Amino acid sequence: MAIVGHMESASTHCLRWPTRRLTPGARMRAFAVFAAACCSAPALAQDAQSSSVSVEIAPEVTLTKTRDMDFGRILVPRNGRIDMTAEDVPTCTPNNGLTLLDPCQSAAFSGSAATAFQVRISVPTGRRINLTGPDRDLRLRQMTVGAGNGLTFLGRTNRHFDFTITDPAGVFEFFVGGRLLFRNNQGAGVYSGTFTIEADYQ
Repeated sequence: MAIVGHMESASTHCLRWPTRRLTPGARMRAFAVFAAACCSAPALAQDAQSSSVSVEIAPEVTLTKTRDMDFGRILVPRNGRIDMTAEDVPTCTPNNGLTLLDPCQSAAFSGSAATAFQVRISVPTGRRINLTGPDRDLRLRQMTVGAGNGLTFLGRTNRHFDFTITDPAGVFEFFVGGRLLFRNNQGAGVYSGTFTIEADYQ
């Protein structure tokens, strides 16, 4: 504001011509003074500031299977199911007279990603797969992902399970369980299947 005020004052002073009669030479000298006064206003002050730019590229999410899912040996006198929790040491609960002969085992995975990021872990579409064997397929349903070390569970949307990576190094583990369904007169033998787990930042 001080600079603008000074410019306005100089301009007003420059437009105030003398009232007495001037010779041609004097008029030229007066005009020269006017031009000099109007053209010599102080320059505007200038300033410059700098800003830095940074970006962090998060590493890719990596997964490694550390063990397979295994329901063990089962006596199946009639139709029924076994529910396996998604934990490191799972609980397997049979119903309707089914009997477990061996400890069950959840599938386990380890992974790495950027710490404090959210990661989405997805099971197969419909949260289901079939196991093939000597008789009709067995059906694995309601597949579930449970957090291990380095993860905090946020919620589920359909087949997608969302977690926050809490380990400072970005290392985590998780487990997969589900419900295995049996039919009446299910034939004896070994049944097996495979499934794919996907993981990405959310």
